[in-house]
Amino acid sequence: MPEYPQDNQAIPDQLMQIAAEQEGGAGRVLDQIEVAQHSFEEIQTLAKECQDILRVLMPPSGDLEALTGKLEQIGFHADNGAYNIQGAFDLYQYQDIVRQKLERVGRSLIEVSHYVLASLQPTSEHLPKMAPSGRDILSREPQMADVMKPDADSVVAEFFAKALKEKAAKKAGE
Repeated sequence: MPEYPQDNQAIPDQLMQIAAEQEGGAGRVLDQIEVAQHSFEEIQTLAKECQDILRVLMPPSGDLEALTGKLEQIGFHADNGAYNIQGAFDLYQYQDIVRQKLERVGRSLIEVSHYVLASLQPTSEHLPKMAPSGRDILSREPQMADVMKPDADSVVAEFFAKALKEKAAKKAGE
């Protein structure tokens, strides 16, 4: 049974973990589907071979027609099974696309969080100019101005502007 993400784990990390678990589970499902598809194909082949052998060995009769009819039904059901297996392959491909999207979202969230954290954390040159903590407000001199960092919305907007600029530069280079 797969482990579920822990509550204290970051959301991007949870998305990446879920995507990785999906990929492993999907791979096992795909292996089973391939085995089933090969079985249906083998049933189709055997049913056709049995029909051909019976037609050669037995003279035409009602029993022969009934038996070859049953073999045709077996082949029909094997065809239907193979068709449905192909549908399962299509669903698998769709699931793989969803997993890739989850990974992309997770990576983007990680990039955004790193950028936001880096932009909101003070550098050593800003430390002396930063607003004092609550315990030393009373000892602060009135003429000292507080340095304000841009709010989170402007930091995120700056990140996306930079990302779009880099994306446009990549497209122009292609």
